[in-house]
Amino acid sequence: MRDTAASCARNDVIETLSGAQLTAWQTDRLREVTSHAYREVPFYRKLWDRARVEPGMLRSLEDFARFPTISKHDLVQAGDCWTNPHQGPVAFSTRGTSGAPLLVWLSAEEEEAYIQPTMRGFRWAGFRSGMTALLMSPVWHRLAACEAHAIARLGGRCAFFWGSMGSEFTDSFLHTLSSQRPEFITTTAPFLLSLIRRSHGATTRPTHELFKGVRSVVVVGLPLTPRMREFLRDRLEVEDVFERGGTQEGAAIDECRMHTAPHVHEDVCYLEVLDDAGIRVAPGVRGRLIVTKLSTAGSVFVRYDTEDIAAFAPGECACGCGFRRLKIYGRPESSVLVGDRLITAYDVRMCIEEDPALLGRNVLLIREANARASVLTVAVEGEAHDSPQLQARLREQLGVATAEIVWLGDLRVNWGFRQVLDRREIQLPRS
Repeated sequence: MRDTAASCARNDVIETLSGAQLTAWQTDRLREVTSHAYREVPFYRKLWDRARVEPGMLRSLEDFARFPTISKHDLVQAGDCWTNPHQGPVAFSTRGTSGAPLLVWLSAEEEEAYIQPTMRGFRWAGFRSGMTALLMSPVWHRLAACEAHAIARLGGRCAFFWGSMGSEFTDSFLHTLSSQRPEFITTTAPFLLSLIRRSHGATTRPTHELFKGVRSVVVVGLPLTPRMREFLRDRLEVEDVFERGGTQEGAAIDECRMHTAPHVHEDVCYLEVLDDAGIRVAPGVRGRLIVTKLSTAGSVFVRYDTEDIAAFAPGECACGCGFRRLKIYGRPESSVLVGDRLITAYDVRMCIEEDPALLGRNVLLIREANARASVLTVAVEGEAHDSPQLQARLREQLGVATAEIVWLGDLRVNWGFRQVLDRREIQLPRS
């Protein structure tokens, strides 16, 4: 049974602050971070001098909007002058799918700061002292590096399996799952979907039997639609499935049991969503995710434009936690431009998954040679199923004039973080 009443039990002082108190606290932290950056990091000092802003001007969150945003390209061009001289001894690489990767440096102080929100998110997902957690931590991600520390501090024990996130390691995962019998699992959504696909019709024990006793599964790597969450929960027969996320640049979000959108861990990051003109948008409106890390340790990120497509959820969460909620819908590489509309793979899956017969099938957006296509082309695994109705739904809900469905039949495309393929990357059957 789900315990929604205690879904966001507040154990940290920051979680007990009122909205006004949290705003004041974050403003103070932003003033400390910008003062440190101006004093210690030449890149920010030069940037802000040119923009005629300086930390002393920062008296409110509205004042912070006067500071310029920065991009990965800006930091790559800046070279070493953007890094913190006291950056720390451990480096993580940002994703290279959107241009050249950056090395993000982590200190012991900053790792400690991010362990606390990880513990908080795991509590929200139902982890309790004495449980065993099976972790599939992508060790190249700084947030995942905190998971084992968080489990240990919550009074649990950790199990890892040999391998990585590729579907070829499902046997290793299942062996560890069977031998350790964890109540709590962290993994990626693509890996779980590959696991379900592989075990369908298998002569060995059904997958749901191996997951018996698992209370919570926490997934990253693919924004969950409501129906996809239900699909994972039902196929695995687990109590609940939670979404968490974040960026190497400091964003950290975790979902509570209300499943209305992940809460922002407001004590380690300040997040904004901006339109193309650089103006903050209202809750419920999508824009580009801007990250400011509320720590002076490690690499400094102040108003960093991730280019991720995101929106704050309107209103307050029924769980009682005052932290804002944010949904990340995708990255530039997981979306296509059709006319003047930016369509994410999440948007397409929302439409396709309205048909229960199509739940669990891999869905890919196809990018044509022309970056701004006039037709939305979607590839769907399996045999054709009610194409006219599906095309009509895509046109109506996504606001495109023409939608083409390519049915892949027996062709299987590995589940992964990428949800868009160039047509020339795969031999697609023509409709």
